[in-house]
This record gives sequence, structure tokens and C-alpha cells, in this order.
Amino acid sequence: MAPTWLLGIGSFRGVIVAKLKLTKSAVDAAQPQAQAVELRDTLVPGFLCKVTPAGRKVFMLQYRTNAGERRKPALGLYGELTVEQARSLAQEWLAEVRRGGDPSAAKAAARSAPTVKELCTKFMEDYSKQRNKPSTQRGYQAVIDRCIVPMLGRLKVQDVKRPDVATAMKKMAHKPAEANRAFSVMRKMFNLAEVWGHRPDGTNPCRHVPMYPNGKATHLISDEDMGKLFRRLEHIEAEGLENYVIPLAIRLQFEFAGRRSEIVTLRWDWVDLDNRRVVWPDSRRAACP
Repeated sequence: MAPTWLLGIGSFRGVIVAKLKLTKSAVDAAQPQAQAVELRDTLVPGFLCKVTPAGRKVFMLQYRTNAGERRKPALGLYGELTVEQARSLAQEWLAEVRRGGDPSAAKAAARSAPTVKELCTKFMEDYSKQRNKPSTQRGYQAVIDRCIVPMLGRLKVQDVKRPDVATAMKKMAHKPAEANRAFSVMRKMFNLAEVWGHRPDGTNPCRHVPMYPNGKATHLISDEDMGKLFRRLEHIEAEGLENYVIPLAIRLQFEFAGRRSEIVTLRWDWVDLDNRRVVWPDSRRAACP
């Protein structure tokens, strides 16, 4: 004989269906059967508790979107949610449906939304490698690996808030220069996250978070400074006080207005001796004689 709680109910598409007011005692009394059992609430349309043959009890909500699509998402497990908590959540979701929303689709989209770690990968592959020099790419990757991923990598991109960025900056207070580099990368990445549709426009969490003072004053080199520098280089070369490459590299840096990293990686096939210039392969600029 069927248990008392199963009396007077029917079956639909291989699922035992019962209509009753869902209460704690009703859900507690429900036992697993050979088929799945759905206890459908008489108070909130579409709200139900599904009892699987394995004994799991799952609150669900069946509804139809404004576009006519059927949905039957899980709200949560019995035990993690009480009956009243699940019913209240079902009512909230139904209210969203009446406003034209689709809470099940929104929940699925949130689950599949990228993490900050995934955003970092996309930033490097789809942006930096297409636009930046190899040295810049290496710099970006370094701060991503050392700073951004360890502190924010697990967060969903859409969930990162301004306090998260501010906290990350505070943790890097002992290395302000690197903190500022990491901040610049984060700011650029979150701007692109808006372009790529991972955050609403105008929600960059880096906005209004202050960077650290760079601690350096800008100094413009005067003719007098240049004279002192080149006299010192001549002295170094004459006395052999340094490896001969070092003063040559310094002279080249001024001659061709190159960065230090560009000078130390300079190759002969970039040098146009006839025209006394360097043709940098990754930019349009060339130094004049």
C-alpha cells in the first residue's frame, strides 16, 4: 500500500505529482520513490519540492517567460533553505517574471560570467598582444601574475567593487611603484570589460581609487647637465673605469632618444649606418642624426 502522504495524487510524464500546501512536516514526510516526486505548492503557483529517487529534496519554480519559454530552475536544497525561505524566493522570482525578467537566465549568466583571472587572460590575448611591444606585454603579465590574480583572480568581473580595488592597493602599500603599475593594468582591463559586455558602462571599480605618489620630481636636462654628463663619460672612457659598453650605451640613449630597454636590446639589423639612424621594428619612429 502507498504511504499516506502519496494517497490521492497522480502521475505526469513519469513523475509522481501531488498538490498540497508545502510545509516542513509535508516535506519531512516525503520519502524517495522509484520515480521522482513533485510536491506542488497550492499557495504559490509553480513553486514545488522535488524528491528524487536518491532522496534529494530540491525546491524548484516552474514558470513561463514573457517570450513563452518554459523554465524550471532549482531554488535550492531543502535543509539549505527552509520551506518559507524557498517560498519567499519563489515569490520574488515570479515578481521579476511579471516585470518582464527571466531570473533563471540571469542566474545562469552569473554562473558563466568570467572571473578576473579569465579577464586577465583575455586582456593579454585579445588586447595586449595585438597592440603592445613585447617588453610592455611582459610588464603587464608580471603585475598580473604577482599582484592582480592572487588578490582578485577568483572574483567574478561583474562583482568587483571599488572597495575590492582599494583593499588590493592597500595590501601593496609597501611597494607603491608596483601597486601603481598593477592599478594601471586593472583600470585598463575593467574599461575593456565594459567594451566586451562583462560590466555595465561607467562601472569601472578603479574610479576614484587613488594611486600612490610616485615620489619623483620631473627634472629637465639642461645644456649644462649634458656637458657635465659627457665630460664624465669621456673621463670614464679615458680611464677605463667602467666596462666600455656602458658609456657607449648611455651615449646611444641620448643620440637616439631611446629607452634603456631599447638600447640594451638593440640589434645590428636595426641600425642604418648609411643614414646614421636606428629603425625600431615595432614603431614608426626613427632617430635623426
